[in-house]
Amino acid sequence: MNVHHVAIDVCREAIARRYVAAVGGIIFLSQIGLLLALDIDVVEGVIVSTKLFGDQVKGGEIGKNAAEMMGPVLRALVYAVFHLGTLFGIVATSDIAVRLLSPGRVELSLSLPIRRWELATGIYFGVLVLAFAGMVFAVGGFSLVLFWKAEFSSIAPFIGAVAAAVGFATVYAVMLLASTIIRSQALASGAGLGLYITALVTSDRVEFASWFEHGWPRDLASVIVAPLPRLQTLVSIGADMATSETWKLAELAGVTAGALLFAAACVVGASTVVWWRDY
Repeated sequence: MNVHHVAIDVCREAIARRYVAAVGGIIFLSQIGLLLALDIDVVEGVIVSTKLFGDQVKGGEIGKNAAEMMGPVLRALVYAVFHLGTLFGIVATSDIAVRLLSPGRVELSLSLPIRRWELATGIYFGVLVLAFAGMVFAVGGFSLVLFWKAEFSSIAPFIGAVAAAVGFATVYAVMLLASTIIRSQALASGAGLGLYITALVTSDRVEFASWFEHGWPRDLASVIVAPLPRLQTLVSIGADMATSETWKLAELAGVTAGALLFAAACVVGASTVVWWRDY
C-alpha cells in the first residue's frame, strides 16, 4: 500500500508553505509570551497569588486549589483549539486536494505505482497528521506552561486535543469529497464550513427536532441530520474530560464512532469518484 507515501508527500508540501510555518511560529511565540508573563505562586498545591504581565489577576480567590483554578482555563483552551483550529484548518487545507488532483499533477501521480483509492486516502490521512500535530502542539504547549507555573499536571487536555482532531477529521472528509467532485478551493472551503456550522447546530438532536412541528417535518429533519457528526457534543465531552477526574469514556466512544463512520463514508465516496473519473 502506498497510502503512507502520499501522506508523507502531503506533509512535505504543507511544511514547505510559509503560512503553515508562520502559524506554528505564532503559537510558539504565544506560549513563550504566556510563560514569561504569567506568574503563579503555589504553596503546597494552593495558589496564593496570580499575576499576568505584572498585574494582580482580579476575581481570583487567594488560597484556591490549583486544580480548581486550572479547570476553567483548560476548558477554555480545549474550546479555543477546537474552534480556531478547525476554522484555520478549513482555510489552510482547502487547496491541498485541489492541487494534488489538478490536471497534470494527478496524471503524474497515477503514472506511479499508486492506486486511485490510495491517492485519495493518502491525501486524507496526510492532512489529518498535520491537523493532529498542530492541535497537540497548541494544547500541549499552553498546558505545559500552565502546569509548570501552577505545579499541576494532567494528561486530560491531550484527550481534548484528540477530540478536536476527530472533529476536524469529519470536516476534512467532506472537503475531500467536494474536491474530488469539483476541483475548486472555494467549494472545498464552503463544504467544510457548512458541515462545521451544521454539525454544531444539530449536535443536540432533541433540541434541533423541537424547532419543527410534530409530524412528518420533525421526522424528516431528524432523519436528515442523523448521519451528521455531533461536533458540539464531542468538544464538550473533551472539555469535560480536561477539567474533571471522571472521564465519560462510554459517551465519548459513541460520539467518536459516529463521527468516524461519517468520515469513513465520505472518504470512500471520494475514493470512488477518483476511481471512476477520467483523468
